[in-house]
Amino acid sequence: MTAEELNDWLLKPGEVFSYADLIAKVKKEHEYREASVILNGKFVTGIGGGICQVSSTLYQTVLRAGLEIVERRNHSLPVAYLPLGHDATYATDAIDFKFRNSTGKSLIIRTEVKDRKVTIKLFGTMPQNESYEIESVTLDTIEPGTQQAVNRALPVGKSVVVQEGKQGYVVETFRVLKRDGVEVSRERVSKDTYRAQPTIIEVGPSSLDATPVPSATPAPDETIIEDGV
Repeated sequence: MTAEELNDWLLKPGEVFSYADLIAKVKKEHEYREASVILNGKFVTGIGGGICQVSSTLYQTVLRAGLEIVERRNHSLPVAYLPLGHDATYATDAIDFKFRNSTGKSLIIRTEVKDRKVTIKLFGTMPQNESYEIESVTLDTIEPGTQQAVNRALPVGKSVVVQEGKQGYVVETFRVLKRDGVEVSRERVSKDTYRAQPTIIEVGPSSLDATPVPSATPAPDETIIEDGV
């Protein structure tokens, strides 16, 4: 639905595209289904999951066209469909993806969805001898912590790992302009942090009838539903 509404979108010179405007248009004409979203640092089922595959694909297209990025944020967790540093998340009334048509001429966005794959192309004017490459470098890894809680359905002393921890990452991404195949400039477009996902262990009650270990109070931005409407 989102990719279909994006097809044939016209951008005038200097115009800023807002992904929120696209989502508002789609919501008026269609009903989103449930899919995977990110909530409080976890993948859960929610309304509108998957729309960030379109915004992330559009982001990659825009980067390779050399357009000006006005607003963009990475997902709080790595996503499977793109390398680290290459994604663009969205959250209604909280996170938008915006870019400017900085070519000086009109642009048309064309999309195609086929075999569960989305393709996005920009039609406009660009020097034939120029091209852009996107490079990302992992600066640091973040080791996962451990969270433990009592599950009274388990036998005394029994422990079960219900979620394996996953590393987080700090990634820097560059846009490299090449002219006639030779690098002429290198621009840092983002420095992104992806959270580590903790190992979660449930344990049976102790002989002292221990109470569950309270989880940490979430930071304010952890209540944002990414990739959802």
